[in-house]
Amino acid sequence: MMVAWLIVAVTVALAAAVGILRAGARSFRVLGGELALLLGAAWLCYLIGDGKTGGYLAGIIGALLSLLLLIAAGGLAAGALLRWVHDRLRPPPVLRAPFSQPWDIVGLGCFAALAVVLSALE
Repeated sequence: MMVAWLIVAVTVALAAAVGILRAGARSFRVLGGELALLLGAAWLCYLIGDGKTGGYLAGIIGALLSLLLLIAAGGLAAGALLRWVHDRLRPPPVLRAPFSQPWDIVGLGCFAALAVVLSALE
């Protein structure tokens, strides 16, 4: 059970870090795209898992991965909200340069694709 909580904590921390960086760079369109990607993949994992029949606990992987993707989406939104609150309490003295590295988009896309593939393979 401790491993499950560790996975959830790491997922929330990484997603919140991405949300904080994207909100700090003011790239809200990309942040919305990442959120839509995670929510769409969670919905797809749930649909795939729900369509499984037969066997013991059929579709459990799809349901668990759907839940993990929803947790990641919540962490992403929480990170962006924390950055927004921080900026409201302390306005930045200078404008920030745009965040241009796509490492977070690639990482979240691979995470979502892996979850959907694992859900389909179960």
